[in-house]
Amino acid sequence: MNKDKTGVLIRALGWFRETDGEHHEKTRFHVIRENVQWVLISVVIALGIRYFVVEAFKIPTGSMAPALLGVHKHVECPNCGWNFTRDHHGSWATCPNCMFQVNVRKNGPHGGNRIFVSKFIYDIKEPGRWDIMVFKYPFADVTCKDCGYVMFEVKWLDGMKCKKCGSSRLKPKRKNYIKRLVGLSGEELQIKNGDIFINGKVAKKPSGTQEDMWVPVYNNGYRAKEQAAPAWNFDRQYWRNDESSLYLDTVGKEAGSSFASFARRIIDNYAYNNAAGANAVGDLRLRLRATVARGAGGVVLAIERGGDIFEACIPESGSAERCSLKRSGKVLTETDAYLEPGRGHELEFSHADGVLWLILDGEQVLSYDYASGTPDYGGEVSNSGIKIGGKDITCMFDGIEIFRDIYYNSDLTSGRWAVSEPVKIGENEYFVLGDNSINSKDSRVWKFVDEDDIVGKAFFVFWPLSGVRMIR
Repeated sequence: MNKDKTGVLIRALGWFRETDGEHHEKTRFHVIRENVQWVLISVVIALGIRYFVVEAFKIPTGSMAPALLGVHKHVECPNCGWNFTRDHHGSWATCPNCMFQVNVRKNGPHGGNRIFVSKFIYDIKEPGRWDIMVFKYPFADVTCKDCGYVMFEVKWLDGMKCKKCGSSRLKPKRKNYIKRLVGLSGEELQIKNGDIFINGKVAKKPSGTQEDMWVPVYNNGYRAKEQAAPAWNFDRQYWRNDESSLYLDTVGKEAGSSFASFARRIIDNYAYNNAAGANAVGDLRLRLRATVARGAGGVVLAIERGGDIFEACIPESGSAERCSLKRSGKVLTETDAYLEPGRGHELEFSHADGVLWLILDGEQVLSYDYASGTPDYGGEVSNSGIKIGGKDITCMFDGIEIFRDIYYNSDLTSGRWAVSEPVKIGENEYFVLGDNSINSKDSRVWKFVDEDDIVGKAFFVFWPLSGVRMIR
């Protein structure tokens, strides 16, 4: 490398040139001053971004699990290999897949998710339902500067005085909270059967949000070594079960059709809390792969919700019937879509917020919103369930997965607002709930979030690296 090129490289790296005397001193001063200026500008930009644009937050608790995790333990079930998370408190965890009791005393804690929050987004657009939002907790811990007395969780008011010494020299401290926004200004809101009702109608989640809110219940790819609780009930005359598949054969048999029923109650329990729920969840998703060997009939997937049986009927290509969605035997909608013998087809049948949809090999072939035309939607859901079956067909079912929707608990022990009757949300006020509804302190308890207390919208998980994703 020649001398001229060396000098250019040294200057590019921010070092002073090898010259003598006064010119040397001026150049060094110039470089130092320039570096200091850049440091100051960088600090100002960083502070400006943090204050006005984006700020990083750490999730401390599990009130938004499973979407966002607080301090938790990673658990791998020794019975079936299922991986799940558990709040860092407690010594035991129940595997949601096989119901096995796992000792987690030696499982070390992991920190909560780190997220980025947009602090300017609500300056250019209104808050939207289902946003995950950071805000100032409505109550403050107030410390007296004169006597040190602390008043916990009080509503801060100008002119407030210390209850112990009467001093007005008080210092309030408010925490940042994170919840999901479910009710907007001016609306009437009520929680019924796990759903959010706005002005008397069930609030429907966008597809991306719904995808993030499905809670895994069962996956037959994780085979239990010990059957703590059987997964399926079926007639062995028509069904058999191996390590990873269910087989159905009704061709030429008297019954013609048969179903395997998921054997466990699907309720609002949370593995994260190790808490047993009590409410039947009727918003469910069933995914599986169906491979037809022979027959002229078809596959039937069923979701039971209260007194209704919803069915997705997918005929084999030689059948005279059409693909359809049914409610208690009545056809709601149908189309031309079929199963090809010898080919494995990916099927997904879902019910959420009064909407049914069927996906065949990655394409939504049918959907139906029956809640909009049903004035009694939102009645009590006393039971729920999943069934897999078919008629006049020989078929293998594998890759079976079951999910449930987030169930917003309306139990009075969780709080009183919007539970037994609708609540009217005032101007510039919002109603928020935690997805981990059994273990969340939210608007059910302290009612509304004021617009002035909103910090911003959570939009990105940046830690841990294995869970980097956008928040929907």
